[in-house]
Amino acid sequence: MVDYHLVILVHGIWGNSSHLAYIEKQINENVKPRGDTRLLVHKTGSHSGYLTHDGIDVNGKRITDEIVEQTERITENGDTVTRFSIIGYSLGGLISRYAIGILQKQGYFNNIEPVNFVTFCTPHVGVSKPHTQNLSVRLYNNIAPHFLAITGSQFFLKDKIGEFNKPLLVWMADPKSAFYLALKSFKYKALYANVVNDKRCSWFTASISLTDPVNSSYNKLPQNIVAEYIKGYEPNVIDASKPFFYEKKSNEQTYDNSSPRGWFWKTLNWCKLIGTIAIYAPIMGLSFLVSSIYQRFRTSNRLRDFHNEKSNNLSHLYEYDETTSLLTGFTNKLEDEQDTIVEDMYGAMSWKVSHSSLNFPPITLDESQKYIVERLNGLGWKKYPVILRHTPSTHAGAIVRHADPNFDEGKVIVRHFIENVFKLE
Repeated sequence: MVDYHLVILVHGIWGNSSHLAYIEKQINENVKPRGDTRLLVHKTGSHSGYLTHDGIDVNGKRITDEIVEQTERITENGDTVTRFSIIGYSLGGLISRYAIGILQKQGYFNNIEPVNFVTFCTPHVGVSKPHTQNLSVRLYNNIAPHFLAITGSQFFLKDKIGEFNKPLLVWMADPKSAFYLALKSFKYKALYANVVNDKRCSWFTASISLTDPVNSSYNKLPQNIVAEYIKGYEPNVIDASKPFFYEKKSNEQTYDNSSPRGWFWKTLNWCKLIGTIAIYAPIMGLSFLVSSIYQRFRTSNRLRDFHNEKSNNLSHLYEYDETTSLLTGFTNKLEDEQDTIVEDMYGAMSWKVSHSSLNFPPITLDESQKYIVERLNGLGWKKYPVILRHTPSTHAGAIVRHADPNFDEGKVIVRHFIENVFKLE
């Protein structure tokens, strides 16, 4: 009989299992279990592409079914799963948190030890942009969710969970919920967060933070960040135990938003955004709009079928647990251009401002966001701020989502994960 350490890899929005192929390869080649224990690494695939629009909860149930299936395959051969780890990328981190809540309710961890829970670039606090006093930001926060169907409303904390009348991500951060209790049970919890240029999943949400020491909403220049790095992984993995901050260079030009130059740069950012959309509209702009509408209809049909299955009833999870305190290359190019458009959209919403390292406009989180941050931070995460300088697509580069010479720094980050974060027991 062989003991297995089951390792689950969960991809993000619009993604597929190939996005985590590099991490899978590094685990299989460089992590060597001792004794008779074996590793089984499984990349989930039941929530690929537009299925990610169906909601964190629905996709959490889908990958739970995959986890149970993988476990049963092992036990059918007379072997056993004794340890369990899960690594989530982007939306996959939230889906993973939901899935382990279901497993907790099912008693999965009664005889299986939860070991590693790790996220890369995961928006634990949602994706709503702070600074809601800005009209452009308010428009973005209210319009963008509609393009992502059910997941969009959950991402932007605009959904409500039944009688509790609170967003799903808030419920998942409640210390009495199954999701929180399951997360708490993992022996090791760690996260990686881009410090700058991850406009899809900015620093405050990926790092579960009330503050932004480099104000990534404004700063796009990694060379302006003063930090100490973990030895052997410099200059990409920051030592979070030491202060890191933004330091304006003497030759850097910034302008107050009330000045004529400020208005000029604001207008220029909007022109850049419109130009980017116009250039790529024949390929993805109109296609994205049409497919979003079409996929919303398909989502409704899928969810109706999903909820008609009695085994998929998730209502029991919303109860307090009182018992415990060529084609591939083209696709990759489109994904990278999506990141570029998202970045340009944020750039258009942001003002060029005059500031020093100690005079940033503070980020303003709402009460739901603050609740999530405060509760999740009670779980003892190991946090690793990271910087990628060779690509603006840092969201993809941090995990080497596909082969790209500009993602070389992501290999350093994954190596740090393999050598320092992932534990066998």
